[in-house]
Amino acid sequence: LMPLLSAARSLASVVFPELCLGCGAPARDAVPLCAPCLRRLPRADPDAVRAELAQRGAGADLPAAALWRFDAGGTVQRIQHALKYRGRPGLGVPLGAFLAKAFLADVQDWRPDAVAPIPLSRVRQLERGYNQAAGLAEGAADALGAVFAPDLLVRTRPTLSQTRLSHDARWTNVRGAFVLADGADVSGARLLLVDDVLTTGATLLAAAEPLREAGASIGVATPARSAKSSIRSK
Repeated sequence: LMPLLSAARSLASVVFPELCLGCGAPARDAVPLCAPCLRRLPRADPDAVRAELAQRGAGADLPAAALWRFDAGGTVQRIQHALKYRGRPGLGVPLGAFLAKAFLADVQDWRPDAVAPIPLSRVRQLERGYNQAAGLAEGAADALGAVFAPDLLVRTRPTLSQTRLSHDARWTNVRGAFVLADGADVSGARLLLVDDVLTTGATLLAAAEPLREAGASIGVATPARSAKSSIRSK
């Protein structure tokens, strides 16, 4: 099914050229953005990203980067929704390359040996037909000269959507939901975890736990840091 959809989209792009997700002008790049809109996207503050994760229990020296600030109703949201909800997995690899550039700019003295996506539950993967984080991780791995490791982590159970949960509820929702794949040896490895958005960091930090316990050094990266990342429990 996915190859047929990909072929249909390729044919449609010839008849109906891609339009910029920011302004609607013609866009020819793999990520449908014109150059002016790309330049205007709000860059995430690397210090704010690290501070947010440190507040959530990560080490202050955690290698972490986010590419853009999430702009509700804006271009970054349209990009994210096209990748995640509108059947555009092909956006993942070029977005991952952008993310790798941000990581190289924001993180010094730490480079990954491998890049792994946050896995979806089996049910969600079947519903969507793809894991939006996998393309991001593949593109980042290629740009960073690292190994793409899509099967390194396993999600042990379905979890609720994190969108409307407080931080404490988010952590309860995802803690213990990830394990290292059978037979994987990550002792001494530097592993970059990639997800599609950073809100409170609960999912990324929960996924990092089994890898750290197995002896790996962990970094994290996402293309967007949500404006809701200051959410507090009530």
